[in-house]
Amino acid sequence: MELKFIDLGLILKADDLEVPETLQDETLFISVKPFLLALLSNDMCPIHHFGHAPDNTADGQDELLHHGTLIRIIVDEKYVGVDLECSKQEIVKAFYHLVSNYQPDFCMIMEENGATKKETTVELLYREVF
Repeated sequence: MELKFIDLGLILKADDLEVPETLQDETLFISVKPFLLALLSNDMCPIHHFGHAPDNTADGQDELLHHGTLIRIIVDEKYVGVDLECSKQEIVKAFYHLVSNYQPDFCMIMEENGATKKETTVELLYREVF
């Protein structure tokens, strides 16, 4: 029997993050990493969503958008050792370990707009962790 793993997405509210406009990949990750680690080390970590990695299809739909800034971390569950049944503390601890010890394969900024809302997301995608 072959084990199957899923991509997990942890999305954190990060409205206080000043998102650099022109950075991407390694330089973007370096600039947001301290802020992200502070969020993940906070007992009141502002989780917006945890589950299967969501897609980016909210553009133009205010009811689906968060008016502000989010950080989304997507990783295969085998690299973080947590699943959908884990506690918030286990999830936050696993993602803290991931971010503090590994660089994502890519890091980018996405913006989605509705009629009255604008959502800015800093996305970190981990494909392989060594």
